[in-house]
Amino acid sequence: MNGAAAAHAAPGFDVAAVRRRFPVLARTIHGHPLVYLDNGASSQRPTAVIDAVNDYERHHHANVHRGVHTLSQEASALFEAARDSLVGFINARSRHEIVFVRGTTEAINLVAQSYARPLFEPGDEVLITHLEHHANIVPWQLLREQTGIKLVIAPMDTRGEIHAGQVEALMGPRTRLLACAHVSNALGTVLPVRRLIAAARERGIATLIDGAQAVPHMPVDVQALDCDFYAFSAHKMFGPTGIGVLYGREAVLERMPPWQGGGDMILAVSFAKTTYNRLPYKFEAGTPNISGAIGLGAAVNFLGTLDLDAAHAHERALLARAEAVLADVPGLRLIGTAAEKAGLVSFVVDGVHPHDLGTILDKDGIAIRTGHHCAMPVMEFFGVPATARASFAFYNTFEEMELTDLYRDVILDHNRKPRNFGPLAPADASVEGLNPLCGDRLTLRLRMDGDRIAEIRFEGQGCAISTASASLMTEAVKGRTRAEAQALFDGVHRLLTDDAAPSEGLGKLAALSGVREYPARVKCASLCWHTLASALHCSGRAASVSTE
Repeated sequence: MNGAAAAHAAPGFDVAAVRRRFPVLARTIHGHPLVYLDNGASSQRPTAVIDAVNDYERHHHANVHRGVHTLSQEASALFEAARDSLVGFINARSRHEIVFVRGTTEAINLVAQSYARPLFEPGDEVLITHLEHHANIVPWQLLREQTGIKLVIAPMDTRGEIHAGQVEALMGPRTRLLACAHVSNALGTVLPVRRLIAAARERGIATLIDGAQAVPHMPVDVQALDCDFYAFSAHKMFGPTGIGVLYGREAVLERMPPWQGGGDMILAVSFAKTTYNRLPYKFEAGTPNISGAIGLGAAVNFLGTLDLDAAHAHERALLARAEAVLADVPGLRLIGTAAEKAGLVSFVVDGVHPHDLGTILDKDGIAIRTGHHCAMPVMEFFGVPATARASFAFYNTFEEMELTDLYRDVILDHNRKPRNFGPLAPADASVEGLNPLCGDRLTLRLRMDGDRIAEIRFEGQGCAISTASASLMTEAVKGRTRAEAQALFDGVHRLLTDDAAPSEGLGKLAALSGVREYPARVKCASLCWHTLASALHCSGRAASVSTE
């Protein structure tokens, strides 16, 4: 970090010293220093976490709770010490309230199946908001299918804000549960959860908070919040993947039946009857992710070595700087401009698909997230197929926010009119193509002259790679026979998937070989070709094809 960047850091917060504790931040990507701005998906791990997991695997590995030998006792002690660290981290009342799960998704599903499913009746309501992650939508849709409950959606405004009064107005006599995010993963919006929880409690409504994006960026005190359930994941807070926590109010957890059966969640089993274990083990069936829990405990202990007030202040300053920089970029639009946000910016650039932006930035060593961020209803609300998302952690620097020139550079000429773009009528075949990853959609229409493609045109919207591939393809196959078009399909498929594939005979199509450097973009380039293959097999009728 240069001197200018250091001057912006929050008082008392040494960003350079913190960065030295994260080995991956010393990497170079494509010859450039790594700029890691994908913390909303997964944050990086400090040496303390890596070492804790490594020490367990090297010296203490054994199954927990079941052995009298030394290794089992050591592993059990490390595992349970991690649980005790989490009690203090979120200010739970006791260790009985800390249930280890695979992550936030599993925690929410546990509540849906163990708490809600036995209690809720047809017509009862679960209230969520419009900005939820799919993990806080799909479990309730499954519950709706299982029990006949009603899913009620609180609205979001054009800034990406949720207004407490509107949520409270939807709390009716049949509302049984309020389940909402603490912070939106797609927009960064901080929801007024304290007020919403209080309003729900006044009405006898249970509350579940998805805290996956909140725990890394702000203090969380579950007793002060007074929620019934709070869920979060280790990999968002500098810990391992595959481990997370469901906090549950002890009195509520006691009344809930187990949601999985097996080892460790039992005290006694006979063919006639099973007696379940005490909390929290009643909900931890089978051998747990021991190393993950130990890594999570190490992450909590690592956070305890930091001045978290200064770290969070640094993140807020990073957000302010990023929004100021992006506001100066021509053609760039921020998606989500709530008054209170966590360290995350989501945006689109005119004429540049987010996936193209992410690909180009990766060439400069900059890691951002592109796509729908598991929040498709949010994308639909804002009328975009995807966004680019830069999400910050306290190890990011102000130097990394100075991206104005780079963003201007990537506003490339992606809006050039593609060849053979437009409607075709009449047509012998019309096929819809969809790439869910990018949101690419195209309609391909053919007119045949016997066995030959007399005319071919396409319509739709997509990233630059998808559009360019469709343009090149239609130019290449027009006038070809089915067999010749199939041969081109085979050649392009090999070109996109095989590093050793020859490009001879493909002409301009050989330009697609560069897509191989980005495996995630192969579907973008191949969508039109799979759509063509479908069209050639269904002349005279409509069809659809997906790259998923």
